[in-house]
This record gives sequence, C-alpha cells and structure tokens, in this order.
Amino acid sequence: MVETYHEGEVWFMRFGRWSSDEGDYIMHEGSVPSAHRYGLPAAAFVIIWAAGSYASWFFGYYPGFAAAFLAALFVWSSMKVAAEWERMAVLRAGKFHRMAGPGIFFIIPILDTVPYILDLRIIPYNVPKQKTLTNDNVPVTVDAVVYYRIADPKAAVLNVEDYKRATQWGATTVLRDLIGKCTLDQLLSEREHLGREIRKQLDALTGDWGIEVRNVEVRDVVISEQLEDAIAREPAAEREKRARLKLAEAELLAAKTILDAARTYEQDPVALQLRSMNMVYEMCMEGRSTVIFVPTETKRAMPVPVGIYGVVDTLRGVGEEGAGPGTAGSQERGEDTEDTSEA
Repeated sequence: MVETYHEGEVWFMRFGRWSSDEGDYIMHEGSVPSAHRYGLPAAAFVIIWAAGSYASWFFGYYPGFAAAFLAALFVWSSMKVAAEWERMAVLRAGKFHRMAGPGIFFIIPILDTVPYILDLRIIPYNVPKQKTLTNDNVPVTVDAVVYYRIADPKAAVLNVEDYKRATQWGATTVLRDLIGKCTLDQLLSEREHLGREIRKQLDALTGDWGIEVRNVEVRDVVISEQLEDAIAREPAAEREKRARLKLAEAELLAAKTILDAARTYEQDPVALQLRSMNMVYEMCMEGRSTVIFVPTETKRAMPVPVGIYGVVDTLRGVGEEGAGPGTAGSQERGEDTEDTSEA
C-alpha cells in the first residue's frame, strides 16, 4: 500500500487502484486476481525461455539462449488477459484501436498500449450525506445510493477523463438540486419518486459518457429533533380529532334517540310506566346496597320513589279531600243569606 497526497486529502494505492479514506475510487484497475492477468503471461515466458534454452543446450547453439529470452519476453509483453466482466482499451500509436476482451488477446509491444481497464459490472456508489434546505426552508440531511454501469466502453474512455468521478459528482449535484425543489412532506413520503427523478436526470447527464444509471435509492432523511417531535405530534392530533368527531356524532345520535323516546312516552303513558318499572328493576338488580322503594304517583302517572314531587302531590290531595264538605256548607249558607235579603 502506497500513501500519497492529493489536493489536501490522503489517498492510498490498494491493489492497483487509488482510494481515499471515504472509499471513493479514482481509477479502477479491476479486481481480477493477479494469477489471471499476470500469471498466464509469466507462465508463457517461463515455458518459452526454458524450451528455447534446452534446445540451445541440446544442439550446442549458445546464442539460442538470448534468442529464447527475447522470444519469451515478446510473448510475455504481448499477451493480455481480461476477465469476463472487463474490457481493455487498446491504443495503437496513440490512437484508439479497439476494445479488447474478455479472455486472452495479443497486442504489438511498444506500438500498442492498454491505458484503461474498464469494469462492466454494476458499480454501487454511496453518495455522501448532503445537508441542504428544502423548498419550504427546512434543513435536512439526505444520503442516497447510486447504482450505475458502463454501457458503452468506448465512450467511457474517449468522452470523459474519469467516468467514476464524473458520475459520482454528478449524482451529488443532482441530489442537492432536487432536494431544494421538494418540500419536507414530499421528501418524507415520496422517496421512490425522488429516486426516479434523480436517476432520470443523472442518466441524461452521463449518457454521453457511456454510463447507464440503473437505480437510485434515497436511503435516509435526517431532520432536527424538534422537527421530529412536531411531526410525531401531528398524527396524534389527527387521531384525537377523529376521536372527538366520532364522540360528537355519538352524542348527536344519542340526543336524537332520547328525543324520539320522550315523544313516544308523551303520547303513550303506559310506555312511560313500563320504562319506569324497568328502571326500578335495574336499580334493584345492581345489588351494591339496600334500596327501600316506596312507589307514589305524580300527575304524569309515573310511579317514582318518595321524593319532593310525590310528597307534595300526596299532601295536596289530602288537603283537597279534607276541605271539600266545609266549603260546600259555606256556599249553601251564602245562598240562604242572599235569598233572605231579597225578601
């Protein structure tokens, strides 16, 4: 591992590719094992050199050792191996010649060069967390994952200097731009739609570079704790609102039912008496305490326990019965007096 510095950041060379401490790859040489890429040319070099040296020794032609070494060196430098998911750009005298691979292929040493090795598999990229403002001026922190691949290896080599950095920086820019156009509610409830919009714009940006964006997923949206509490209270308030509305509807229905019952009792005194008897029965069936019940009758013919109305009505009835004969005699005496005066 080689450590170097690049624009104030520390970059590391790990197994033939540059990377930072955040895991952003600047140049990718592929992940094919060295046995595939370098082992076969090295084996060919050893076999050719050993065979040429043995032939030179057997025939006694000692300059053959040098000829065998040069032939083995030529084969080793001209043989290239590309994995199934790799393509190699071949430049001949500085001009683009072809995209080679997969498998074994040969180039002309010195005249041909292979400056780029491209990986055609889907590359995941974790977009760094972007802290910005939404359309309704709410500070949020959003991160996403972008999945892209090389669709046109030739365009990825000739049209952009570094397709990885260009695609990753483009994803960061598009993400920040779309966050500024969305409200907080849209950002929280329409993540899939936001991911599709990012993919659409990023795909249009990287199309000329031979890059195809397969998918974009908005992974996390972070907001402040105060705003989280306010958002959490909103569903609770909505549920309380619905509960209060249901309670008011139940109260209205109960009032209408009681009003209808009162009208029925007013028109049918027998129904009122039956209801009163039912209430008395329910009171007696509770069994929590001893109930002494003395039925009386009011003017509305509803039997009730002893109370102010029952006592008043009873006393009033007794008074009327006691005052009846006396009142009649006084009236008769008054009539006799009037007759005498007239005579």
